[in-house]
Amino acid sequence: MPARSCSSLCRRAALITGLALSLGIGVAGTARAEDLAARLAAAVPPGVRLVVAEQNDQASIPWTLSKVSEGVPYEAEFANFNGGPAVLEALISGGADIGYIGEAPLPIAIAAGVEDLVAVALSANPGTAGNYYVVAQPDSGIRSVADLRGRTVAYPPGTGRHMALASILHKAGLSLETDVKGVELAGAEVAPTFSSRAVDAAVVLGQQYFRIGEPPILADGRGHNWGWNIIVVHKTLLDDPAKTAAVADFVRRAVQFYNWQRANPDAWIQASYVGQQGLTFEQGKRLFENDGLGSYYRIDDRAAEVFQEIADGLKATGALKRDISIAPYLDPRFNDIVAWQNQADGVVPRDLVQPTH
Repeated sequence: MPARSCSSLCRRAALITGLALSLGIGVAGTARAEDLAARLAAAVPPGVRLVVAEQNDQASIPWTLSKVSEGVPYEAEFANFNGGPAVLEALISGGADIGYIGEAPLPIAIAAGVEDLVAVALSANPGTAGNYYVVAQPDSGIRSVADLRGRTVAYPPGTGRHMALASILHKAGLSLETDVKGVELAGAEVAPTFSSRAVDAAVVLGQQYFRIGEPPILADGRGHNWGWNIIVVHKTLLDDPAKTAAVADFVRRAVQFYNWQRANPDAWIQASYVGQQGLTFEQGKRLFENDGLGSYYRIDDRAAEVFQEIADGLKATGALKRDISIAPYLDPRFNDIVAWQNQADGVVPRDLVQPTH
């Protein structure tokens, strides 16, 4: 990533330090920041409502289960969407205030001309499979990724699965656009289409993998994603002081309930994998242990560098149609809130690097 993009991000961080100072945040762990949670809640005026666009109840379940929702000073409404592109569409249309997406949808949207969205918080889980699995029909004769040449492969465009598939194929010397027959489907249609045997292979999520009978896995997302989960808002929302104050409070609670998931894996598996996704506890535990959970990171130069690498990788593998600069779409104003909550929960993020195997 060009040095000028990083320095631009740093300058923006400096310009918005006033928000942190006005809330008494300062440097995480200082005496002045001890009552940050109370200060953030008190800063939200009455009558604020936030609509949170999520996928698979990823936020609403831990929001309630961890009890971070207690004492929330605004109305929080959660709405489920099928895939990151649908979440972004809700944000653009004004149907949602906050959205949860993976690492691919924002760069793909920017490349398509969308300019009014910005990431305000991000979590990462380097080394994860990303819950992405490339599977093949059991009797298809497909035993490796290289065998997919000329075969039909189902995937949801504009998503993390699209990104992982393109990268997996690229590593095997194949192109999604020219060497395989890509079949673009809505995220929820990929698994049923594979089950109907209408395609030779597909990239599915972990919970879908069990539902379709545990077919042969050719590859997973390990090394092809960063386990990036991003909280995104429309840029104009940050011009509204009341909504911005509510988002600041929400970000703190989001970090808190994510850290709660790390500390309470059995409760999270039971509520999400079993209760919401319909898996057995053993299946959920297998998926959880395969991926684990990462942590929230500051949106700093290193995060911007990694996100730019993601965007460049999407371009190199054909998932992105043009080069983009990701830095203008990253807003670090809530960094001190993230750092404070991590410290309060005893969480120290790992270095933001992919582990070597």
